[in-house]
Amino acid sequence: MALVEKPELKVIGKLANPDKLGYHVVTGNADFASDRLAGRKLYGAIKCSTIMKGVITNIDASAALAEPGVRAVVTYEDVPSWTQGIFYWGQEVAGVIADDPYTAERACGLIEVEYEERPGVFDPDEAMKAGAPLSGIRPDTNYYLGTDLTRGDPDGAIADAPVQFETNFDYTTTHQHATLEPHQSLAWWIGDNVYVWLPSQHIHGAKNAVVNALGIPANKVHLYTHFTGCGHGDKTGDNTAIVSAVMSRKVNGAPVNLIKTRQKSMLTHTWQFAVKSNIKWGATQDGKILGVDAKFTGDGGSSGYAPIANVHFGLRTTYNIPDARFQVTIVNTNSPVRGYWRCVNDPPGACNYDSALYKLAAHLDMDPYQLIMKNVRENDAPDLDPPYRVWGGIAVKDMFQWLYQESGYASKWHKPGENNVMDDGRLHGIAIVGHWDSHGSVNGASRGGIVTMCPDGTCLVNVGGARGPSGGPMICAHIVAETLGMKYEDVGLGEWGNTDTSLDAGIQAGSGFTGGAGSGFMNAALDLRNKLFSYAIQKAGLREIAGITVDDVAAENSEVYYKADPTKRITYRQVMSGTPPLAGSGFGWASHTKNRPVGNVPLGEVCNSNGNACAAVEVAVDPETGEVEVLNHWNAVDTGRTIFKRGTIKEMRSGSELQIWQALYAGSIWDKASGACLSSQYTEAMMPTAMDFKGENLHQQDFESYDAAGPYGAHGIGEPCVTNYSGIICAIFNATGKWVEPDKGPCTPDKVLKALGKA
Repeated sequence: MALVEKPELKVIGKLANPDKLGYHVVTGNADFASDRLAGRKLYGAIKCSTIMKGVITNIDASAALAEPGVRAVVTYEDVPSWTQGIFYWGQEVAGVIADDPYTAERACGLIEVEYEERPGVFDPDEAMKAGAPLSGIRPDTNYYLGTDLTRGDPDGAIADAPVQFETNFDYTTTHQHATLEPHQSLAWWIGDNVYVWLPSQHIHGAKNAVVNALGIPANKVHLYTHFTGCGHGDKTGDNTAIVSAVMSRKVNGAPVNLIKTRQKSMLTHTWQFAVKSNIKWGATQDGKILGVDAKFTGDGGSSGYAPIANVHFGLRTTYNIPDARFQVTIVNTNSPVRGYWRCVNDPPGACNYDSALYKLAAHLDMDPYQLIMKNVRENDAPDLDPPYRVWGGIAVKDMFQWLYQESGYASKWHKPGENNVMDDGRLHGIAIVGHWDSHGSVNGASRGGIVTMCPDGTCLVNVGGARGPSGGPMICAHIVAETLGMKYEDVGLGEWGNTDTSLDAGIQAGSGFTGGAGSGFMNAALDLRNKLFSYAIQKAGLREIAGITVDDVAAENSEVYYKADPTKRITYRQVMSGTPPLAGSGFGWASHTKNRPVGNVPLGEVCNSNGNACAAVEVAVDPETGEVEVLNHWNAVDTGRTIFKRGTIKEMRSGSELQIWQALYAGSIWDKASGACLSSQYTEAMMPTAMDFKGENLHQQDFESYDAAGPYGAHGIGEPCVTNYSGIICAIFNATGKWVEPDKGPCTPDKVLKALGKA
């Protein structure tokens, strides 16, 4: 859905363009890390700690080493990424290399680890109390202020406001990503060179991690990734590459395939963090927000730098609040590592501030949609905080209005818990939420791409990144085809995810790949195009034109033509005939008003560039069982400009599913005394399947704000697609008139019944 005038394009955004790797997927030929060297490799497994805080005093591996088929054992003394100190239950302490994965796993159980156990703290609220045991993550404290931002005079604005209102939200859900492909890697050595295959969201970053951990030159470290069975932020680091490399070196360089079990994959990797809030509002009776004092607290677990500081972002940027304070306290506990889950700060942040907005609306006896629209900022408004930059492309206000119409909100909304009984006795609820997101930026200055020309006039893109579920390399292929004036089918994928043959295309996280890799490949294609044009004007069909220069030609449909007389044209195949090998390389750009001015900001100025998304949700709540059914979910996402249409729609559809998962399924069960996770497998955690989603109830709409900064106006959408699960929680409130306390988990039937006073 277009919002501003933008140039017509030949390739980008066309629904007919297929996924160039789709055939690999549907025929079972998608190659994953562990598919390699069948029958020619050893296997690795890991052992995890059984305490939440302490120090390893002794490791006895004699029984494991005596097991038939066991080749070697590694400990923290061998693996640079492991430590002698224990900071959470389930931390990696040792590993086994064996002839088969079952022997390796069984032998891990034979390793005896002795600890000096020390007092720890698992609960974030307990961790902030005076005299609480130190988690050990920071030298002398368990918490710190990650954000402290004040705009104007919030205390005065709230005190002087006709209406003062205070809201609280207890901790949002915390969960492990539980990617379909568990963490694994395959490593081997040839001489002093190490080779590693792994699933990765940033293969060049993983290579740097191995280089730094092992202390060997980068030209002796070779990392590869092709298909990755989901990451969601959990495969942004080395992803066991360091461990498998050490294991291989321990057995004289033989190939070692480390494959973590489902339980250990969930125990030892990234978890989403839980966030609570206290938000004070000052407003007029008709809903104009005059001031806000928003205090958030997030559980960073055992992460030294958990990415929680930006949970306030959507509240700070989406609404026109002249006087405001935003504070974020980050707490360290002896619980698993907290890190990147898709959209990172925004989903838990939105749960807190969206529910607070809905509570304020109820207090004012207002329709929350009217409260939102009364305070939402204009799309081209500059930031309210220094350095007061504009955004390259925002469509939030338009998406809110579209959702209002598309969902039939006007006829369906009712006051919370009133006039809500459906014909089958269930309670009906509806909600609309959305925000300016902290992800999707255009930051390609350190991202690059290579495009190689083939002798027959086709080309290959060599992408330094993995093939994510919706096809990151397809973004690059579309941009290259558009820039070169080629048919989409004439642009193929060369080797991708190979650190030896590609430039760093960036991390597939933060929704930054489209802007980063996309801008890099646009410039690489421009570099190649200039070379092609310089040869084209020397070929028969164009060289006869007196005084022709490269500025006089353009390209479309894989042909170079004379702009003054488009009938004079030659194919790229003709251009390459007799021409030496050609390739283009380039790196991207940092965010600035490249495509168009924004408001009063001219071209060439630094600007913000972020994704943004809104959602409408309609639910039915069974008051007898507490079951919640999502009757309809509308996911509206601003792409800036849709590059790969099929991938975009798929991404948005899966985003709806993940919003439902976060609200109704995602959570964990803990023994708080020991710090043990009791739900660390699919069989113990609530994981929905395709049967839990009704496709006809999930609706998607891409909006095109034509981002001033992005390649062809695009910015990232991976995170914004999943960000608005707060809409489900607010819709349940509209249905029942009661707030379901998540208690660091999902809105399960028992919690719904508890809110209704029935459990």
